[in-house]
Amino acid sequence: MTDYKSILLYYSKGNTNTQIATICGCSRTTVIKTIKRAKELNLKLPLPATLRDADLYLMLYPKRGKKQGYYVPDIHSIEKDRRKRSFSKYRAWQKYCRVAQREGYKAYSKSRFYSLYNEYGSMGARFHIKRSNNIGDILGFTILQSRYSNDAESYEFVQKQIDDWCKERRLDKYKIWNLRVSGF
Repeated sequence: MTDYKSILLYYSKGNTNTQIATICGCSRTTVIKTIKRAKELNLKLPLPATLRDADLYLMLYPKRGKKQGYYVPDIHSIEKDRRKRSFSKYRAWQKYCRVAQREGYKAYSKSRFYSLYNEYGSMGARFHIKRSNNIGDILGFTILQSRYSNDAESYEFVQKQIDDWCKERRLDKYKIWNLRVSGF
């Protein structure tokens, strides 16, 4: 899943569509459609920190949401039970199908169940968010800035690294980070 929250965050900071696509690792078309849809919904930017990306996705694209009538598996409980009783994913899927039938819902196919199971294992959550390397770099630089904020020499070194990184990607560092303008 694309990181829609980051797209809208960097749009609110004044970045262009191309810059946002570079930062988020998605296509310009995705950026343009996301911004257009957010404007149609009159979303106030920047978004609140409590809004999850999965909820934002359902707000932007309600027709693409989860299918009605399907029993959503509680992967955490299934995994806990699977480890306790040491049975395979296939057996977990069979048990899920029995529970879905008992509850009066349709069950996901085996391949869909496996993909949900694998997404949970890789992210610890139901929705998988595709994060680009650039967002990881931004988070890393943010951590370095906070760590060396009291050491002028190290802070200047981090700023130089940020300048080079932004220049290489043709990005404006002031539209990504809240950088200090004054000295120490």
